[in-house]
Amino acid sequence: MVTLIVKPNPVKKDLTRKISRIKALFLRKKIAQGIEVVEQLCREYFEVHVGVAQTFQSAFQAHCYEHTLGRINDYELEKGSYEIAWQVLDFVEKLGQYQHSSPYLTPIPPLEIDQAVLRKRDLLHIKALQKKGMPVIFLQGSSGMGKTTLCKLYLYTYIAEYAYVAWISSGAGLVDALVASFFDENNQQQYTKQYKSAKFERIVKFLEQLDGKKLLIVDGLDAYDAFDLTMFKTLHETANFDILVSTTKAYTGDKFQTIDVAFFDEEQSSELFFKEHLSAKEDQFLPKLLGLVGNQPLMSRLVARILRQYKQWNVEVLYKFMRHSPLANTNWQIAAHLLEERSQDDKALFTHVLTLLNISDLSEQEKWVLMQFVLLPPFEIAWTDLKMALKSLPGFNKILAGSRSVHSFSEALESLTKKGWLSRDKATYKFHGVLQEATHYFFRFEVEQRWDMLAQVAMNLQKNYFEQKRFSEAHQIDKYLKIVLIRYE
Repeated sequence: MVTLIVKPNPVKKDLTRKISRIKALFLRKKIAQGIEVVEQLCREYFEVHVGVAQTFQSAFQAHCYEHTLGRINDYELEKGSYEIAWQVLDFVEKLGQYQHSSPYLTPIPPLEIDQAVLRKRDLLHIKALQKKGMPVIFLQGSSGMGKTTLCKLYLYTYIAEYAYVAWISSGAGLVDALVASFFDENNQQQYTKQYKSAKFERIVKFLEQLDGKKLLIVDGLDAYDAFDLTMFKTLHETANFDILVSTTKAYTGDKFQTIDVAFFDEEQSSELFFKEHLSAKEDQFLPKLLGLVGNQPLMSRLVARILRQYKQWNVEVLYKFMRHSPLANTNWQIAAHLLEERSQDDKALFTHVLTLLNISDLSEQEKWVLMQFVLLPPFEIAWTDLKMALKSLPGFNKILAGSRSVHSFSEALESLTKKGWLSRDKATYKFHGVLQEATHYFFRFEVEQRWDMLAQVAMNLQKNYFEQKRFSEAHQIDKYLKIVLIRYE
C-alpha cells in the first residue's frame, strides 16, 4: 500500500497553541473555562478530522475512537467531567499529529477483475476528456449496462495517479452521503439542507488541506439538483478532484461532460458469457441469444450462469423459449403496463428477468432469501451484517427452524450467486436493482404476506449500520422501504 504523508499546515500549528492554552487552564484548576474551550475546539477543528480518521479504520482510530469520540454526542451531559475533558483534549492533540497511511477517504468496494470485461474504449474516453480539462464526467445509461463496474475498473486501473480516493453510493442523496462519510452524527435525516450545506463547506476546507490530486466516484446518482452540481464544481476547483458520476438520469447541462455507456458489442458480450459459463462452447445461437437480451453485461452474465446451472437448457432451447414462448409474450405485456413511462430497453429487460425467474426452478430456501433482499437497497451488503440482522429477529430460530437456519441461509446465498441472481465480491452480496424490481413483482403476494418479518430484518440491518456509524447506508434503508411499499399498489 502506498504511504501518504500530509504535510504540516497552519491549522496544526494553531491547534498546538490552543491545546497548550487549554492545558494551562486545567493545570490552574479552571476546569469550567477549560471545558468550554475544549467544546469550542471540537466545533472548530475536531468534527471533520475525527470523521476522516474514522474512515481510515486505522489502529489509532480503533483504539481511541470508541473510548473517546463515542461519548462526544453526550458531551453536553458531561459538563462537569474533568476526566472526559482531558480524554478529548488528548485525542485531539494526537489527531493533530496523525499521519495518514491510506489513500482511501471512504471504504472502496472490491472488484473481481477475473469476472470483468475490460472496457478499454470507455476508459480511454474518460482519460481523453480529463486531459482536455474536463474532470467532472457523467457516465450515463440504462440499468444493467455495467456503469458501476466501469467505475470500479477506472478506480483500480488509475488509482496510482491519485493521492486520495473516495467512493460514495448516493442512494441516500449526495449531501447526506458526503456528510455521513465525514461526520460522526446521529439522526442526520432530521437535519435541514442548509445545515448540511454548512457541513459540506467544512468538508471542503478539510479536503483543501490534503495535497495532491484526488478522485471522487459517485455511484448511482439517479436524482440530483442544482446544489449537487455546484458541489461537483466546488470540489474540482478548490480541492483538486476528478469526479465520475454514474447515473440513469441523463445530464443535459453544459458545465460537465457526459459519456453514454453503451451496450456491449457482440465480442464483449461473448467474452463475458464464456467467463461466466466456463464450459460453454461456440454455438451458432449464442449471438442470437445475447442479442435478444441486448448484449447487456447484466443479462449476458445471468443467462450464462443459468445455462451453467440448469443442464436441461442449452443455448438454442433458451433462445427459442425467450423469443417465442407465450410466457415471454405475457411478460412483455406485464412490463409494458407496469413500466409504461420507462424506456423500451427497461421494459425488455424486465420481461427477460420475469421469464428467467419462471424457469429458474428456485428452491424454497432460495426464494426466501431473495425475498429478504427485495426490501434492502441494491448495494453491497456484508454477510456478517446480514447474519447479525437475521439473528436479531425475535424468535428467529423458532420461526425459521430446520431448513431455514442461518447456515442454510448462507448456503442459499451461495447457490443464488452461482445461478447469477446475486453478485458477490469477496464477503459482500448485491442484488442488482433491475433483478430486484422484477423479483419483487414475481413474489409480490408472498412479500405482502410476510412484510412485517421482512421489514424487521431490514430495520435490524439499519440498526447495525447506525451502531457502526455507517449513516449513509442506514438512511438508504428507510428510503428504500418506502419505495418498495408503494411500488405495485
